[in-house]
Amino acid sequence: MVALCLAALLLFSVYVREGGSGPLHTVQLGAYEMLTPVREVAGAAISPVSSAADSVSAALDTSEEQRLRSELSEARDQASLASSLEEENERLRQMLEGERGGYEYSPLARVLSPVGEQFTERMVIGVGAADGVESGQPVVLGERTLIGRTTDQITEDTAEIRLVNDPNFAAGVRIVPPADGEQSEDSEAPSAEGLLRTDWRGDLGVEYVSRDARVEEGDYVVTSGRAGEFALLFPPDLLLGTVSSARSEDIDQYQQVEVDVAGRPDDAQQVRVILDW
Repeated sequence: MVALCLAALLLFSVYVREGGSGPLHTVQLGAYEMLTPVREVAGAAISPVSSAADSVSAALDTSEEQRLRSELSEARDQASLASSLEEENERLRQMLEGERGGYEYSPLARVLSPVGEQFTERMVIGVGAADGVESGQPVVLGERTLIGRTTDQITEDTAEIRLVNDPNFAAGVRIVPPADGEQSEDSEAPSAEGLLRTDWRGDLGVEYVSRDARVEEGDYVVTSGRAGEFALLFPPDLLLGTVSSARSEDIDQYQQVEVDVAGRPDDAQQVRVILDW
């Protein structure tokens, strides 16, 4: 070991003192040229192994990325579902708490399908004769928004509803100002009453409203419930819509009152039939 160490130091000293040329540098260059083919063969042999290792590593990286993306997508779906369920539960809770005293209701009924006939606005709900449903009963959305009444097309488990904006639907109504609204200068005018129905153009309005009655945009249109001594088809104070416009000409006997419907069928998912009141 001592001899080898001394020899290594001697060769290193000679190699340094030779500068860029000398016997040791010549031997080193020759050895490098002789070993070049060996290094090329070894590199060619190792290259497929190295490429395969790189491919495996890339595949593992891609698989891990795909797994993480899948988990992220699943987490987002679960969060969206949880939010949707929370909104649905809150809406159903409000509907159940909205039952009015003195009213007898059917169970909550899911809207099953519209009835696609020309010039009609109807839909089918998931309660029927087995739940006490009969023809001509009011159907409400939420606490007291009237969206229609049942027809005579009733089975044990389903019932057909004629919607408020159907040409064959009609209801006796009153027009009242919003509870928190300001009275107009005509607050002493008589309250407006009339008949809610859809005209041949498909516009919802209130007919037979006296010219002297107070009617303003934004007023509520609610069921009157009675006409003199006669009880009508609907209980009083069910909301039907709001006044969108009211006008009259000097030659008109009645005002022309247009109404925006409150309970839109496209928004209805669960409804209730008022069986008795």
